[in-house]
Amino acid sequence: MKSLKWRMVTIYVLLVLIVMIACGTMIVMRISNNAYKEIETGLKKSISTSMEAIGENSTKEEAIRKWEDAIGGYRDSERKLYLLDTDGKVIFADKQGNKDAYLTPMVMAAIQDTSIQKFDKVYGRNKDDKKEYIGYASPIKVENEVVAVIYILAPSEQVKINLYSTVRIILLAILFAIVLSIVFGFMFSNFLTKPIIALSNKARDMSEGDLDNPIEVLSTDEIGELTKNFNIMATELNHNLTEISSEKNKLETVFAHMTDGILVFDTNGLLIHSNPATRKLIGLADKNSFIEIFGQYLDTTYERLLMNIKGGIRQHIIRIKEKYVNLCFAPYLDQNKNIMGSICVIQDITKHKKLEEMQKEFVANVSHELRTPLTTIKSYAETLLNGAVDDRQIALDFLNVINYESDRMTALVQDLLELSRLDNKQTKFSMQCINLSHIVESSISKFQIHAKKKQQEMVYNKTDNDYKIIGDANRIEQVIKNIISNAVKYSNEGDSITINVYEESSYVVVMIEDTGMGIPNEDLTRIFDRFYRVDKARSRAMGGTGLGLAIAKEIMDCHGGHINVTSEVGVGTCFYLYFPYEA
Repeated sequence: MKSLKWRMVTIYVLLVLIVMIACGTMIVMRISNNAYKEIETGLKKSISTSMEAIGENSTKEEAIRKWEDAIGGYRDSERKLYLLDTDGKVIFADKQGNKDAYLTPMVMAAIQDTSIQKFDKVYGRNKDDKKEYIGYASPIKVENEVVAVIYILAPSEQVKINLYSTVRIILLAILFAIVLSIVFGFMFSNFLTKPIIALSNKARDMSEGDLDNPIEVLSTDEIGELTKNFNIMATELNHNLTEISSEKNKLETVFAHMTDGILVFDTNGLLIHSNPATRKLIGLADKNSFIEIFGQYLDTTYERLLMNIKGGIRQHIIRIKEKYVNLCFAPYLDQNKNIMGSICVIQDITKHKKLEEMQKEFVANVSHELRTPLTTIKSYAETLLNGAVDDRQIALDFLNVINYESDRMTALVQDLLELSRLDNKQTKFSMQCINLSHIVESSISKFQIHAKKKQQEMVYNKTDNDYKIIGDANRIEQVIKNIISNAVKYSNEGDSITINVYEESSYVVVMIEDTGMGIPNEDLTRIFDRFYRVDKARSRAMGGTGLGLAIAKEIMDCHGGHINVTSEVGVGTCFYLYFPYEA
């Protein structure tokens, strides 16, 4: 790259050189013109003076003789004086030399009695005399007729010598001026380029991210003003970049910690950005385009999608393995409102979908649970209305069935209301210090008679410790009774039920184990769902609503505890009730 400094110095030197050459040329020409003009003037004056001596009314011989006498006072060692006839031949010469005729333009003009402006330039005709001479001729006229020509030669060699000396002086002056111009050019260019170099270095530092060190302002001229504005620009740029970096970090932090996935595609459908949540939701692997990621789930092309999202956001719900995700596509635009690509927000709606399914299932279960007793009550009531009421025994049997189904509906509605209150945190608990061991013993005693009816053995391994916890005695008793009741109901005759109370870590555990029919593994995760029954026919036959375990779980959660269950089909089931405990 060519240096600005050298270009400025070169221009400066060339400018000085051109000026010096122009001035030197004018000086040489003026000196040359003046020197030649002085010689020509001297020649004219000499001839004019000699012509005055001839006078008027002289014959040819008298005129020549008078001129020869008169020139004695004008002779010198340098000039040459000749008297020529009308043929240009030398009649008289003041110095010895070549007598050849002179037929120069000036002589010919004098012979013809005319005048020209340009003087003759001739060289000496002797071997020893090669000097340049300036010649001037003037006619001698008698009775207006040219009878002879006076021709004077004055040497001009000294003029050339003086001109050569002047040229040498001018050349030396030009050389000196060039040296000075180089020195001053460098000084001047340094003055101009130093702040420019500083600006260039600062721009390079800015490109590398260094925006904190301002440039020193060295002058108050335009370059100084440029430096000030450059410093202001760097400060503003630093401020803007800091804000942009801060916003970028905020966005990256938000994207990195969002639970929703983010995908950004360019106009060609190539993936240019994604966040960690996306990889967890859909697993990108080595997929880098819209078609690779969504081609198997969406029946559309990327070009068609871009056309569709011009009018606003477009949503698609897809299923990926066991997950349901909601895809929200929206365009992102440039400053001219042109679509530069699309942004896809991926929301995991699996829980929402499952909740919807549970709500539908809940509504269906409630409808089914209410429809069965209502159908029974309606059919029996219609039978009674159609005449069966007259038969007392049949009427009593039908009324007992109606009463039983009414009790089932009442129990179902009460359980539903209780669950609703628990869900809405409307249930008030009477929290106080209670003896858990006494509650367990009381619950066992209430179901001993039911166990004996089925010839079941109910064993309580009593300990010497009285475990006291904080809780609502009635609600805790409700949970324990529900678990013991299920153990009695779903165990066969002759099975055994074992209850233990013990301390584990920071909990008191009530373990209720039976040797009943057991629960399949696929049902273990759903036994706390509302209306879920492992054996629906047997559960309804025993008067169960399918809400007992759901209520028990809610009560345990409200007490800061939890329920665990293990089971094996044909071996039995074991429930563990964990109550927070501080010894």
